[in-house]
Amino acid sequence: MEVPWAIPNIVSEDVEYVKKILDSGWYTMGKEVQKLESIMEKYTGRKHAIAVNNGTSALEVMLRTNDIGYSNEVIVPALSFVATATSVSLVGATPVFCDVNTNITIDVDKIDELVTDKTKAVIAVDFAGTPCEYDELIKKCKQHDILLFVDGAHSLGSKYKDKSCLSYGIMSTCSFHAAKIFTTVEGGIVLTDKTEIVEKARAIRSHGETDEKYIHRYLGSNFRMTDIAAGFGIKQMQRYDETLLERGRKVYLYKKILSGKIDFLDIKDPEKNYDNFLFLVFIEKRDMLAEFLKKNGIDTRKQYPLTIPQQPIYNDKKSYPMAEKYCKTSLSLPLYAEISDEQIKYVCEKIIEFKEKKC
Repeated sequence: MEVPWAIPNIVSEDVEYVKKILDSGWYTMGKEVQKLESIMEKYTGRKHAIAVNNGTSALEVMLRTNDIGYSNEVIVPALSFVATATSVSLVGATPVFCDVNTNITIDVDKIDELVTDKTKAVIAVDFAGTPCEYDELIKKCKQHDILLFVDGAHSLGSKYKDKSCLSYGIMSTCSFHAAKIFTTVEGGIVLTDKTEIVEKARAIRSHGETDEKYIHRYLGSNFRMTDIAAGFGIKQMQRYDETLLERGRKVYLYKKILSGKIDFLDIKDPEKNYDNFLFLVFIEKRDMLAEFLKKNGIDTRKQYPLTIPQQPIYNDKKSYPMAEKYCKTSLSLPLYAEISDEQIKYVCEKIIEFKEKKC
């Protein structure tokens, strides 16, 4: 049996909708992008949404809009996709790494020791769709008079205290990459309630140009989303709540079969609702398990093989024990709209078989 790690949640009705956009003759950023922005504002509870071409661009737009640049430091979790840190580097600022906690989100208790007179902000990441400790983060950022940003690349659909995780922070972002639960194939969004900075964010998305054509007031780039990309997302949002419910059911089946067989991410907190972007298992012989599953037709992902500080572009020699632990032991199992109960059972059978033979 072959079990892919992920398949984009794109169905025939999405494709038909995009065909109509192609037939209209207008492909670039237009009414479909505006429609998706309105949908995202309503879904997240934010006042303003700015759609962009990918999640990394969203991070850069967020940072540039808030004048993050040279001589600034931004605290980021040591465990995340590398773009959380490289977006900081790309605007000329310095990422300062913070270890994670047992929920695999930024350890708020370690922020104090990292703040300097150069610190401008913290970027929180809802790793695997797990909401951060936002009440504590807000207090900490107020205490040090620094900004709170949210990288919600994993958490469209996750909630903290019945509010979208993307509703926290002065600005938040999300990625709509093909591997995400909600996808525009490539795309992303910047969200905020601060009306006074929206015009600047929209300008930075399009070469710093405001209402006057070819007059560029800010340093920006071409971060624009196409109507074609937006079209893929518009139809998906109509069934997104249903998608999340079905995803939760599949994660429940994984947990039911694997309970007592292998450790897995299972945070029980009534104040947090998870979108189940990733289902992670933890095992010391992670690399061996990944190879065993691959030989049996099961695709997995190491989330991630290195912490960001360990990546060659940073080569930070400091120790981040929790982040390093999860990098060595975590494995992301197949999870997507089309995965069947039979496929999930097969994956679980092979994991149990590995545990009985190798551990």
